[in-house]
Amino acid sequence: MKAGQGRDVPIINRSMSLDDIKHKRTPPQFIDDMAAHRTSNSAQERNEILLKDLDIMLKNKLNVVNGLRNQSPNSTATRRSASYDDLNGSFRQRSGLEGDIITRSPPGLDYEDDALLADNATELDGGRSDNLYQGNLDMPEEDEDDEEFANVDEVDGPLLGHLQEKTDKNNDLKDYNMPINEDLKKDLENRAAELAEGNGFQPVIQKKVEWSFKDFTSLNSELDDWFCAADYALLSPSKNQFMKKDINEEQFMSDDVYAEKITKSLLDLLPQDIGGNLLSLFYISMGIFGKAKSMNDHLTYIRRNTMFMIPQLPILIKTFKEICISCRDNKNNLKRQSTFLFYSSSILFLIATICIESRDGKSSEFIQTVIHFFDDDAVLQFLTKYIEHWRWNSRLSMRVRNIISLLFKLITLQFGDRSLYTTTKKQLYNFHGLNAYNNDEEGKRLTVSPLHYKAFQEDITSRFPEYPMPTPHEELPKDIDDSTSLSQFLEIPRSKARNPMNLNLAVPEQHIATPAPSPPASPELTSSLVESPRLRKSFQTNMAYPCLYPSDDDLDLDALNKRISSKKCDEDVKVPFSIEEAATILSSNLKVKLSTRQLWSERELFMVTERGWQSSIPSDPYNYPEMKNPTDAECINIMKRIDTYYRDCLPNLNSLVFVLLQTMESNLNNIVYKRSTISEDANVETLKPYLEIMKAKETALRTSTGILYLLLKWFKLNHILKFEQFSVLLYDSRYINTCTSILNKYSESYSSRIFNEILTTDESIWKVCSQHNAAYEQDYKISFGNVTDQDTSLLPSFAYMLRILRKMIDNKTQRLKELPLPIGLIFKKYYKLYNLDIYHPILRIIRELTPFKNKRWKSEHMELISGVYLYERLELIDNWVTGKDIAGEINDACGQEIALRALLQFYNFRRYETSMTQLGYTTRDRDRDLT
Repeated sequence: MKAGQGRDVPIINRSMSLDDIKHKRTPPQFIDDMAAHRTSNSAQERNEILLKDLDIMLKNKLNVVNGLRNQSPNSTATRRSASYDDLNGSFRQRSGLEGDIITRSPPGLDYEDDALLADNATELDGGRSDNLYQGNLDMPEEDEDDEEFANVDEVDGPLLGHLQEKTDKNNDLKDYNMPINEDLKKDLENRAAELAEGNGFQPVIQKKVEWSFKDFTSLNSELDDWFCAADYALLSPSKNQFMKKDINEEQFMSDDVYAEKITKSLLDLLPQDIGGNLLSLFYISMGIFGKAKSMNDHLTYIRRNTMFMIPQLPILIKTFKEICISCRDNKNNLKRQSTFLFYSSSILFLIATICIESRDGKSSEFIQTVIHFFDDDAVLQFLTKYIEHWRWNSRLSMRVRNIISLLFKLITLQFGDRSLYTTTKKQLYNFHGLNAYNNDEEGKRLTVSPLHYKAFQEDITSRFPEYPMPTPHEELPKDIDDSTSLSQFLEIPRSKARNPMNLNLAVPEQHIATPAPSPPASPELTSSLVESPRLRKSFQTNMAYPCLYPSDDDLDLDALNKRISSKKCDEDVKVPFSIEEAATILSSNLKVKLSTRQLWSERELFMVTERGWQSSIPSDPYNYPEMKNPTDAECINIMKRIDTYYRDCLPNLNSLVFVLLQTMESNLNNIVYKRSTISEDANVETLKPYLEIMKAKETALRTSTGILYLLLKWFKLNHILKFEQFSVLLYDSRYINTCTSILNKYSESYSSRIFNEILTTDESIWKVCSQHNAAYEQDYKISFGNVTDQDTSLLPSFAYMLRILRKMIDNKTQRLKELPLPIGLIFKKYYKLYNLDIYHPILRIIRELTPFKNKRWKSEHMELISGVYLYERLELIDNWVTGKDIAGEINDACGQEIALRALLQFYNFRRYETSMTQLGYTTRDRDRDLT
């Protein structure tokens, strides 16, 4: 008997389901073309096996339909609001994934087909008519839901869940279907639960670090970084020495007049008895911690007692210098002298720290007094030369770590922190007649640099030679023939007209803003018989043709053709309106920095001397030491202090850089311990000595990088060539290699360190001081008992290093080439945590580096490139991603470095001849050389 004879059912393939025999149904969703039994040559046998499988599938399908017909009319809404388990179970049942759908291999091919069909027909009909099949087609909502689940099943994988095991009636039959792995089923169930709860498609939120970049944080954190574990033992001797004095401790704490009198008497007797008086003064400067009852109480007494020492500060400075010289030169009693060095340097550190904390833009009188005392005794110069001596003759008694920290605080005090730098910069710009924009105005207004404006001017002149460029509001230097001067490599305008990329591109025959362009010519007919190579057409835009796209006014008040025809220039000179508009915008937004003015002035003097001419400039407008300051402007006083320090320490700056970089490199051996890897039974006390050493190294890293950054920043504000001189010293000392090595070292544990997952020491100077008073100890446990969520102690070091690196390589192609190849991968690790103070230097370096990288590198670092557009302020003309003359930049890189060093030698020898003589430079007597 052939399949389908005597029955009103079509011949159905094995891969079809019930949905396929309905009218206008979707394609089959579940396909299984794998044969689970041996193949027979008889068509009758094959069809009978297919009918057997079909009957079993129909049984399960129609059981689902029975359940749907028995539901209420609102079953659709009820089902949509059901839980995920009900939906998943209904989906499995309606899909035929649950039940007795198995492929059986009977013992023989001879079985009673009619009996099976009759039994199945009885079970399927259940006393109902055949119209049930047609009635199932009238439920569009259920069908749509079925299709929706089917689509999810196809896209995201089979959401099968846990298939319930059912016992088969015929246990002797074998199931040849592929079994499902238990682990896979569990994963699918977990994934389905996530999708049901809505947790599977949550957007990735970038973690944010609550930290702002400052040169000074607070008195308690700065003082805690000053002390290390070995210094805690020096607190008790100072307290004991103070108790030996005939001093009423209670009256000293409550009576300011009495306290000031006692402090003055101790300072006056300091030269006669350094030991006892110095320890007592240290205990006073530390706020009499034995009587302090709380943290705030302790800080208040530190500020109060330190103010009493300011009038006799020269005595402290003199004593400090004598002790330093003794530790440096003597060979006897070095341990005792080293202890005295710690006490004296701690007092000076506290005075400088409190003055920095009290400065709020307008310096108070006592702060100016302290600055003058340090300036008159040349403490900055003394410390710099002291560090240089340590480079060649290092001693433990010299306490170079404390000296570096003290130097950092004195530079911050005498020159200024970030807030004072902003105020001083604005005052200097006004003093020299330049426009000083504040941060808000700079963020809203786009500007163009003189170098980019010069390149744009060359592009316009190359296309429209007779067009007169608008006069910019900032005065530019005159065009001088500098082709024979070494200084020609300092600033080279990279115009698009001279870019080699545009040599092979055709120049546009007409401007895109032409109102009615001519129609294109008819295509030329070529014979297919003539074999000629196909020419590759280039559809790139020729960038040598400036301003291809027209623009209109924002309000759209007038038509473009009227604006083009407006007579704003000579009638004989016809230029497109976009050219005219761009020239006007750029000329009115030209920004000339103070550093650019200084470079132009010194370059002109260099070229005059280079050609043997007499200098026509009567005086140097940037020679601050010779300037008169009748109004006692603070900005001029700061510039004079910077100039004096540079003049006196120019021969010693190289050694200072060497020692500071050596201090930074000591952090490359640090080993981090994650809290999660340490068991509860482990003895953490054994790691405390190492953690204390690591804390001291990281503190030295912050102070060393802080010194380098502050000197770079203030040197640049004073004169651009002072900044370039210090940058050359850093570059020659391989700062790039040191900086990138440290950044790479900490990049792996950056996130863990920020979120306090790295084990650090819990020892603190405040904890040690609190142990001398029970009330203070209780207050300390309450205030500092909880562990903070974030540890930002290393962020200042990273910010300093990145900013120094960015300043060094700014517009210096030769130095840019020294960056390691994986620098982008290192930056991406620091880019994971959102903090703009860390982002800015990274993105500016990426902005410099991107034009020199290939497309693959750009695609891999697209997140950083996008960050430049998101967080950095660009110029009006700034094709930094593409369009640069890369070959020209690389070819001129070495020449730029040589020209810069020649200009630096000229500047330093002209201004600081005495200091240059110590470095081996002398003037040449021409008459003596000729004879």
